[in-house]
Amino acid sequence: MSFPRIILLIGALSLSLRAMAHDDQQHALSNQMADLAQNFLTSLDDNGRAAAVFPLTDPERENFHYVPLDRQGIVFKSMNGSQQAAAMDLLRSGLSTMGAGKVQQIMALESVLHELENQAPHRDSELYYVSIFGDPGQLPWGWRFEGHHLSVNQTITEEGISGTPLFFGANPGHVAAGEHAGLRVLGTEEDKGRAFVSALSPAQRKQAIINSTAIREILTGQESEVSSLENSGLRYPDLSPALQTQLRELLQYYLDRHEQPIAQAALDRIKAHGMENLVFAWAGSTQLGEKHYYRIQGPTFVIEYANTQNNANHHHTVFRDFAHDFGRDVLLEHYRKSH
Repeated sequence: MSFPRIILLIGALSLSLRAMAHDDQQHALSNQMADLAQNFLTSLDDNGRAAAVFPLTDPERENFHYVPLDRQGIVFKSMNGSQQAAAMDLLRSGLSTMGAGKVQQIMALESVLHELENQAPHRDSELYYVSIFGDPGQLPWGWRFEGHHLSVNQTITEEGISGTPLFFGANPGHVAAGEHAGLRVLGTEEDKGRAFVSALSPAQRKQAIINSTAIREILTGQESEVSSLENSGLRYPDLSPALQTQLRELLQYYLDRHEQPIAQAALDRIKAHGMENLVFAWAGSTQLGEKHYYRIQGPTFVIEYANTQNNANHHHTVFRDFAHDFGRDVLLEHYRKSH
């Protein structure tokens, strides 16, 4: 056998082994999530389980929101200490240490808003809801942890775990005073985005900045199903190798909110459709403290960031997968085969 063919075979074997390792990690995490969900449900009484559990096919599973409103599910505030701990264990199973830390900080910001808004009753760090969809002992099933500025959705199927949509928001973006003074929950997202656009050449910046006025809000909004946005902006092949690395690192930071097997599966899906198809777009000012928006988009996904409210001190960020949100494409195939 020729040397080049040996190299190709070794490369193919290496890719195959990595894919098998990823599958094993997803399988292990799926089992862990199921055990943690069962532990959480076991900790509840009959009324609690009735509030928390929905059929997998219930429309509530795709009822995606990030504004302060009453939701379906069991409210965190109503749980005792052991039940809250079980709920947080389930939440952490789908998120990295960094992602779970941001969730706790986002929840803590409600107490900051409570003080800033004269003890407004709807500002409550425990006004978050946990919902289980289907039976954690039987694939497919899913779960959600959601409240103001937070929506974590996990769908577990035979094919793996879908972790989108995933929404993190922060208000105030930078806490000026009090117990949490100096906290910038989504400060890294802001800083990395601005660092990237600032590193571009004048010609590249002209291409990347699609509007001198910031887009007021993430364009995907609170829709349960989204599609590709306008694809204007700066394309990945038009970047130098160093800037390509910088853009990949910004993308990876968003993926790394997820637990590693979920993040890796999301990255594999993006790569399968071509990193060369990534497009970066910015709208608004590039100056600190002024309104701005950016997004990274590929054929299958979009990551959006907006900071325009409260004098550019109120962040919204989201990761959406056009076909894979709520495991939609995998579940459609599952139901097609089962009928």
